[in-house]
This record gives sequence, C-alpha cells and structure tokens, in this order.
Amino acid sequence: MYITNSIVILDDVRISYLLFFMGVTLVAFGSSYYHLNPNNETLLWDRLPMTIAFMALFSLVVSEFISIKIGKNILFPLLVFGIISVLYWFWSELGGAGDLRLYVLVQFLPILIMPIIFIFFKSSFSLVIGYWLLMLFYLIAKVFEYFDLEVYELLGVISGHSLKHIISALGLYILIYSFERRDIK
Repeated sequence: MYITNSIVILDDVRISYLLFFMGVTLVAFGSSYYHLNPNNETLLWDRLPMTIAFMALFSLVVSEFISIKIGKNILFPLLVFGIISVLYWFWSELGGAGDLRLYVLVQFLPILIMPIIFIFFKSSFSLVIGYWLLMLFYLIAKVFEYFDLEVYELLGVISGHSLKHIISALGLYILIYSFERRDIK
C-alpha cells in the first residue's frame, strides 16, 4: 500500500515533473545559446525554458502540499502565462520598452508564495527541506547575479553571473537528492 500510494501521487503529477526537468534541461541549452551571442533574441531562448521550470515547479508544490487536483489544473494556465510573459517582454523590447513586469511576476511570485505553502500546508512526502534549500540557493544565486561586477572585481577570476549558474545547479542537485530519498507520509 505504501508504494502504491506513492506511485499514484507521482503518476498524477508526472507531467509536472516531466516539464520541470525538461525546463531545467532546456535552460542549459538556452543559456548556452544566449552566452555565445548575448542579445535579446538569444535571451528569449534563455528565458522561455526558465518559465517552464518555474511554473512546473510551482504546480508540483501545489500538488504536493495543497491538492493534486488543483496542482494539475493550474499547470497549463501557469505555463501559458509564463510563456506569454516572456513573449510580451520580447515584443515590448522590440518596441524599445523592454517591459519585464510579467516576467518578474512569473519568476518571483512563486518564490514568495511557496514558503507560505510550506509553512501552512503539509507535504505528502518527507524531506521537504529540498524545496527550502532550492529556494535558498536560488535567492543566493540572484544576489550573486545582481552583484556580478562587484563579485568579479573582488574575486578576479569569476563573475557573480557565473557563480549564479553554479549555485542554481547546486540547489537543483539538492532538490533531486531529496526527491530520490523521500518517502510518502
């Protein structure tokens, strides 16, 4: 029964897991493409997979902590909204405005809501520390990104942006590690 319940929960949100890991994998390609030729056209391909990963992750958290049904039902609207936020930024960039408001909402609102979910709801699984650590590493990564030049001037060999990639990857590693070792409650 223990394994059956775990399999049922995982099967119900399989598409969310698939999209999350697909988004994370595609970030590697999109980010590489952007860094080979930094411009708004290549940045589009960096940001699109990130929104897929952000929205699928938020759907997973809602599924695990609040309701599988709600998590499944919000997945595709969140994905569509995330993709629209990037396309809207790109379209506005072509017009000279570069409006990032929707994209910032997609990137940071889940990060603000998830701790509330973690505190007030209980997960179906153990080892929720993986989610907490992912968020912590992501926030640290964003700080390094923000202070990109200052970090480079301080260290002299690596920039804050480069460290952002490493720290984000470590956060994902910790999440995957916790996924592999968790049990259903």
